[in-house]
Amino acid sequence: MESGRTLTEAIGALDREQSEYLDSFFVNCPEEVLQTAQHVIVPKGQVVMQAGAACEYVWIVIKGEVSVEDIRMPGNVYSFSVGSGIHIVGDYEPFAGLAEYQKTVCAETACETFRIPSAVYMRWMRQDGNALFMRTHVFARTLAQEISSERQYLLLNSRERLILYLVKAYGKWENGGECIIRKTQAELAQRIGVNVRTVQRSILWLQEMGFISCHSGKIHIMRKQYEMLEEYRNTNLK
Repeated sequence: MESGRTLTEAIGALDREQSEYLDSFFVNCPEEVLQTAQHVIVPKGQVVMQAGAACEYVWIVIKGEVSVEDIRMPGNVYSFSVGSGIHIVGDYEPFAGLAEYQKTVCAETACETFRIPSAVYMRWMRQDGNALFMRTHVFARTLAQEISSERQYLLLNSRERLILYLVKAYGKWENGGECIIRKTQAELAQRIGVNVRTVQRSILWLQEMGFISCHSGKIHIMRKQYEMLEEYRNTNLK
């Protein structure tokens, strides 16, 4: 769904740190960028950009949280959440000269975004050294962090991967007390990069250890269980 809100209006409504960052990023942008930026509200659960689709737009997520699915090997999809804040997605591929998106980005919550045609965005980058430097800084930092995180993650077994996911899920739970994980076992397997049978064994072990409870096929985590999971993570997954 699109509305008539301008990019300038949206930036002005953000908190100081976010507003200052985007003001600096857009300070030298040509009028063409502001004129072609489209305001889009993406509902929770909707795909923002799809792997394999043509790189038509660069997306600036100014509110909300997204998840990224990266297909690294046939049959396995590795997903990770990107926290709330300012995120620019869809410009890695144009910078690399790729015609299609390499990752799928989904809205974990309702997201307020602006999309800029990729061709317009790249014309801007070619002439604006400040914006180009800011994006290059993000690319380099993200690459270094992803390499480090991926190495650490690949060393974890399925049980440990599931514990990390559950700790993070509880941390985002807004209702307090008991957290209910509504994802299916297949979705959990996809999220942590293992098969369903392995997830089933990990869930059974966690249940036997008292870390979780299962009711009607759903994982339930009470506050005390979350604290146990957190302690396990801090002790064993450093």
